[in-house]
Amino acid sequence: MGVTVRRPPSWVVSLLLWALAGCGGEVASTQSPEAEVGESRSGIRIANSLSTDALVLNAIGTNGTATTLLATSSLDSLFDGTAFGGHPHLNRQLHDPDARKFMEYLVSCALGPNQLLAYFDPTASSGGPRIWGGKAGLCTKWLTSPPSQECLNRVSACLLARNNALGRRVELSIRGEVPGAPSIFYLEPVTRPAEYEPSTAQKLASFEPCALGESGAQRNCGWTADGIGRCTPGATVWAGAGGAVACPGASLGASAGSRMVLRACSGVVGCNTGADTLLGEGDGSCSGTDPVMSFTCPMQGYYSVMTAPWDSNDSGVASVATTSTATQAYALSEAQVYGMREGAFYGNIFDRKALATEVSVEEVRYGDQLKYVVVGDQVEIQGAIYRKMYSCYDPSWVSGSAYSTHRVCALPDSGANCAATVTGPCWGTATNPQAGKCEVNDGTMVLGDGDYERCRDNLSRLWLEPVTTFLHESCGAVEGADVPKLCERNRRVRGKY
Repeated sequence: MGVTVRRPPSWVVSLLLWALAGCGGEVASTQSPEAEVGESRSGIRIANSLSTDALVLNAIGTNGTATTLLATSSLDSLFDGTAFGGHPHLNRQLHDPDARKFMEYLVSCALGPNQLLAYFDPTASSGGPRIWGGKAGLCTKWLTSPPSQECLNRVSACLLARNNALGRRVELSIRGEVPGAPSIFYLEPVTRPAEYEPSTAQKLASFEPCALGESGAQRNCGWTADGIGRCTPGATVWAGAGGAVACPGASLGASAGSRMVLRACSGVVGCNTGADTLLGEGDGSCSGTDPVMSFTCPMQGYYSVMTAPWDSNDSGVASVATTSTATQAYALSEAQVYGMREGAFYGNIFDRKALATEVSVEEVRYGDQLKYVVVGDQVEIQGAIYRKMYSCYDPSWVSGSAYSTHRVCALPDSGANCAATVTGPCWGTATNPQAGKCEVNDGTMVLGDGDYERCRDNLSRLWLEPVTTFLHESCGAVEGADVPKLCERNRRVRGKY
């Protein structure tokens, strides 16, 4: 019976991962006045839940005047948290909810987690001062200075990587290179369970603070995502934070401070009590209060562990350890959890000459009432709306072109309203080694992370700022009747992934 010991207590790990929060563990950054990108202290693991329709047909990203303003100005000069501040043209475009969503993702790609951008939501019923928060830190200087072309390309690639046709929330590992900043795409040594429900993109109640003092392992508030484990389906797994598997017996894991409780869920996403994915809960063992729990390893072979004080008003630390009747491992790294290379995304969204159509918000007067109407968002355009955005696919996909089309097109069955042009495989295959669109299969800045570099479009133009995405499961980012076929992967292809 092998035992995997959890990492050191969280007060030690927090020195490394202090800024992991929000959408499933975002990048931590420290910003110098000259830096365009944040200095990442952990991997860029952010969510993909921007719907393709919102990305390709919104009144800012698909509006030539707006994109020109963004490409030539600092963000804080264009937006303001008051009703009378900010740029008038952009203020009007924010009446489009898809434009506000586009900006939310732009800011989260560009700015770091210690940066905020104030804006004013002009919606009559529920508007007011609001804040967009940074996460990935790919262009931190944009907050106060106009962006460079390299910045625009990186943020464009990040935006494209984070969309899917139905807006389903999928956790991604995004990898790439920034010259002079090798740590920006550093991989997390320990990756935590996601805190959001994939189908609704809403944060799980268990990860929200408790409004009142609540206690026990069955409450749905005040929990912390701890780690992800891999196990043999059908085997029994024990996870402990000081409790004993057998009575009497040695302690499994440890607790410090107040009394702690545990919860296990199937997959890489946390869960609430009563959810179908709940595997087990633990609030003590033998005659003591230190927790241990047992559960059957799910068929997918992965599980998540959450920790919390027994009393939500208290504070404590759980150092989790696991053991099993078969092969298992706990506290998996980002590379271990997100090991399925999807493809690369590259190009430039912020070029008004490359827009296939335009969307805008127009003022329309109905009698004494002035209303704002989104115009141009109901069109159907064959191919890519962003003519300078591109996607190539990992050669492991059996039907790579079809998969990528479903990934980047709002209307994939007809190949319409796409966010990018699918260029082909990123890397050559054994039968056609020259077919790949990228010159590098694994960038040298972080060896072994599998990032494609130096990728070309269909006109052979070279793009130096691609991002490469890795998934946990092959079907995570696509949905539909053809999903099983779309998600098929070759067991062996040329290259390491």
